[in-house]
Amino acid sequence: MHELDFLLNMTLILTIGAASTLIFKKFKLPSIVGYLVTGIILAKYWMGQSGDSHLMVEILANLGLVLLMFCIGMELNLKKLRKAGRLALTVAMIQLPIILIGGYLLGIMMGWDPLLSLFFAAAISGSSTAVVTAVLAGYDKITREEAETIILVTVIDDVVQVLIFSMTAPLLVGSSMDLGSISIMLVSIVGFITVSMLVGLLAVPRALDWIGERMPEEVLLVTAVGMCFALAFASVYIGLSMAIGAFLMGVIVSQSRTAKVIERDITPMKDIFMAVFFISIGFKILPMDIYDNLLMIIIIFLIYVALKMFSVFTAYFVANKTMRVAFISSVGLVVMGEFAFIISKAAYDADIMPHDIYTSIIGAALLSMIVMPIMSRYADTVCVKASEYAPGFLYNGVRKVEKVRSDWYMKMALSSRSTAEKFSRNITSLYLELIALSAMILVFFFTTPILAQTVVDLAPALDPEHGYLIVLAVQFLIYLVPLYLIVNNVKFAEKVMLDKERRAERLGIGDLDSRTSRFHRSMVRTNTWLMVLLFDLLILAVMMINIDVWTHLIGVLSDLIGILSGLIG
Repeated sequence: MHELDFLLNMTLILTIGAASTLIFKKFKLPSIVGYLVTGIILAKYWMGQSGDSHLMVEILANLGLVLLMFCIGMELNLKKLRKAGRLALTVAMIQLPIILIGGYLLGIMMGWDPLLSLFFAAAISGSSTAVVTAVLAGYDKITREEAETIILVTVIDDVVQVLIFSMTAPLLVGSSMDLGSISIMLVSIVGFITVSMLVGLLAVPRALDWIGERMPEEVLLVTAVGMCFALAFASVYIGLSMAIGAFLMGVIVSQSRTAKVIERDITPMKDIFMAVFFISIGFKILPMDIYDNLLMIIIIFLIYVALKMFSVFTAYFVANKTMRVAFISSVGLVVMGEFAFIISKAAYDADIMPHDIYTSIIGAALLSMIVMPIMSRYADTVCVKASEYAPGFLYNGVRKVEKVRSDWYMKMALSSRSTAEKFSRNITSLYLELIALSAMILVFFFTTPILAQTVVDLAPALDPEHGYLIVLAVQFLIYLVPLYLIVNNVKFAEKVMLDKERRAERLGIGDLDSRTSRFHRSMVRTNTWLMVLLFDLLILAVMMINIDVWTHLIGVLSDLIGILSGLIG
């Protein structure tokens, strides 16, 4: 590319980007809005540029992506998370599954295919750490600890989105959904993340600390950035996204004592290339695209707001926080994060996401960044007005629900410390087991037809329906182990509930004859294997897709009878 073309393009990109950012900053909106609008303004001009110009911007945008992910990773301080992140982890553990499942199901309801729905759910699952931090910096309606919790939730959202992006990254480069590619994908992801974190945490912080004590700061910065690009290269080499390697190295570097120095020195460089990255996202959207897809933009925005506010509010409520704190916190997280752009762009470039949906997600993210500061400004006022003018039946209903929750926590406090710790570990194990089971169901959902065809290929005498039934029978057996662990943990939790109710009754504040207590007793008394088998059959019912339902059901029942006969024998 000619030097004049390069200089002209960079002049236009950066000067118009700076001007747009200045304008939006006047309205207290984040810089990302200005960068995206710059890209949309220049989109028509950019489409007429040469291939060399596109390659130049793509390289600079990739630099911005790597440095952005590196800095996001550095924000995840593992020590701070262990010390003060229990509430944030609780909120994230509750709200993320709700918004992921909700986003996926709504995508399916809108007629999208499962893979597109998965990317849509992943894109809308997070919140922008940068925007949330900027808005909360001058917000005095909540305490400093509550603000830090909200920011920690956004950091955990980033981690989960990295994991989701890792799982889907091989699909973005054209991997076929055969058994071999799926196995390689899973092994590569688990192996890469595990080895990178173990080796990195053992060696990199010590090396950076040594360099920081003996060498100039520029040597420390060059070393850290070099390590970032090295792990990004390794990530791409095994078929994952460069963003994943850069993020992991950011997490590793954050454990070094020199992390603050590195973050301070790398920020100006990151800001420039990050601007190019977000401007390049806007290049793919013409102004008329926003107008043509305005209705879909509003629909996606409303879906995001509803899912995010409901999931976060529910999480804070379960964590025994007041309605006011729950509402303000849920409003404070209603802004799509940087990963909405990264995941959407990756899916669009891989031809998984159509242009109109890509435009709508970007437009909805822009809208959330404009609306969220305004919503946060009036969130406390809305709480006050809602309590004053809410209908009596609604106000009393909310108070009753709050009382039930408060009573539950009060009764749980009567349990011994060891019981409370066991209960906490039990709930954590239950959550992880449910996540593992959900992952297994998701994998089998996509691979069951492939596995059934493989069975038929190995045994040509079988027809497709029999191959399908054999795969379902194998799944039935595989699900028994996680379901047994889940049911056991549920029954342990039910026993703890009965025990705390018994203690409360001795103090005159409990009732062992209540409907809730009777339910707990029935759960404890129900045979464990009966519950496991019932849940297993329920899961298999979901898998009835490619064969006649009744044939499927008869086959499953036959397998069940055979298993029970073997157990009795």
